[in-house]
Amino acid sequence: MTLNSIDWPAYIKVMEQLLNVPLDEARRKELEIQLARMETLAEPLMDFPLPQRQEVSGVYKL
Repeated sequence: MTLNSIDWPAYIKVMEQLLNVPLDEARRKELEIQLARMETLAEPLMDFPLPQRQEVSGVYKL
């Protein structure tokens, strides 16, 4: 687990309770695998440096 890595089993259990979506152990394990894969795929994007003046996202005002 890297420094910024998420504890996926703990996250899954919390979300399971918050969303009131009970999962069996096999589904929890598969979800953990998929979330870890997505985390790995997102790492290069998250590590991409933005220029100092570049906004991360748009600012929307009403």
